[in-house]
Amino acid sequence: WTRANQEKLVIEGGFPTAFDAQVQVGHLVLRSADLLVLGVVPVLALGLAAFFRYTSYGQAIRAASENPDAARLAGISVRRMSTMVWAIGGVLAASTGIMQGPRISSLQVDTFGPGLLVRALAAGLIGRMNSLPLTFAGGVGIGIVEAVIFANRTEGGLTELAIFAIIMAALLVRARELSRATRDASAGVAFGAEARAVPRRLAALPAVRRLRTIPVVAVALLAVALPYLPILELDTSAKTFRFTLMLAWAVVGLSLCVLTGWAGQVSLGQVALVGAGSFGAVRLQEAGLPWPLVIVGAGLLGVGLAVVVGLPAVRIQGLFLAVSTLAFAVLATSYLFQQKALVGDASGVFLDRPAFLHSERSLYHLALGMVALFALVVRNFRASGPGRLLVAVRDNDRAARADGVSATGARLVAFALAGFMAACAGVLFAYARQRYTATTFPAGDNYRMLSMVIIGGLGSIPGAILGAVFLFGLPLFIDSRLVDLAVSGLGLLVFLLFAPQGIVGLVYNARDALIERIRRRHEGLPAPPPMIPPLRELWRVALGRPATDG
Repeated sequence: WTRANQEKLVIEGGFPTAFDAQVQVGHLVLRSADLLVLGVVPVLALGLAAFFRYTSYGQAIRAASENPDAARLAGISVRRMSTMVWAIGGVLAASTGIMQGPRISSLQVDTFGPGLLVRALAAGLIGRMNSLPLTFAGGVGIGIVEAVIFANRTEGGLTELAIFAIIMAALLVRARELSRATRDASAGVAFGAEARAVPRRLAALPAVRRLRTIPVVAVALLAVALPYLPILELDTSAKTFRFTLMLAWAVVGLSLCVLTGWAGQVSLGQVALVGAGSFGAVRLQEAGLPWPLVIVGAGLLGVGLAVVVGLPAVRIQGLFLAVSTLAFAVLATSYLFQQKALVGDASGVFLDRPAFLHSERSLYHLALGMVALFALVVRNFRASGPGRLLVAVRDNDRAARADGVSATGARLVAFALAGFMAACAGVLFAYARQRYTATTFPAGDNYRMLSMVIIGGLGSIPGAILGAVFLFGLPLFIDSRLVDLAVSGLGLLVFLLFAPQGIVGLVYNARDALIERIRRRHEGLPAPPPMIPPLRELWRVALGRPATDG
């Protein structure tokens, strides 16, 4: 089978089925694809229920899920049970693809994208993520709603609107129950390393002062001069345009730093807020507002949307909030951004730049200034009382409430600030692209935004910017398949396994090691071992031999 033959088979001949049959019930005709679903899904559901109820492995998985510490005391390997759950989930997901294949006319990547994931998560939310019968019933109910809408209405996106309404209603009705279930949802999350304060006696040393100021000044000068460096072939408009987009995504990373890193709210809907800011900027400019008010007005629009989406979920953390924000992202792409009153015709909208943004370089410097401004705002917010309360709510919700802290109010402030920054990033994106459509802001890009802040360092201001540079800027400097692999999902897995605190954690560790060497040199102590052992020492350790003193 060649690639061309496979594509022809999928697009023209249809996905192959295990058998060819047809059953007619009244006016309803059930073909082989439908019979496959009706026969396999109940068997899988009953088999899964029997596995968890009657087998020792199923009971061990349930025990490890409900109380991992007690399960370890009982001799259950929690890690092995987790691996088994992942394997079962993979089998079920692959089975979904096999059964879904014959029901579609063309096989594309987006076929199994966020839309399908939102439907599955909505069914799981109806079942509280712990009840197989309710989850099964929720999935069937969502399928019935989708079929009824498809048979009676021709407008696109109405199914996503109904699913979003179901999710928000479930969050509102079960807010108290889900709040208890996710009280400690942020426990175990590896947030970005906080910059450890340097002792005053060391901070006063000239070498330490230079170590803290020279890199910052050098990076700032490099960022300002970046579009003018012909030695790196960055003086072309195309690359400057892409660096402007990188800075816009860095602003989105700062919004996720506040919302996910400090508030502990996993959001998969920031790209939808970026799109709302972009489309809102067009309407505000058409109303005759100057460009500063266009940016502020679009930011306020992002505040309103973020609060509306976050209001039913401010008492819920973790997966349940991710479901609602991802559903909003899918709804925005498939329905909200398809409305002619917002986006015009199929060709999209056009946003004219202000007169002073006559070149890509001037737009780049505007984006750089906004990154610096929002980084300063976020830094001051973190040092303020509301910022400290927000982190306190994230770390220990019960203790914060016992001290009279309003967790709901703190999280709403985080939603509002994050929504404002994401929508302002949308204006930058709109000025850079100028012409864009609803498909310019796909829901799948939210995964990249979350991976961006995780790679950089979740909860760290420099980490949010470093993540954007790594994910979107590194491919501009190095054109290599290895770099493309590093910025993909595989790169995220590598960081989660070997550097869970992200790039900024590595930077802080290197800084602390250098400060320790400066301290020992200042006090006349022998130098510590090198941060990176010589190759011969690594070879001796690999062979199981003791390392030398050097």
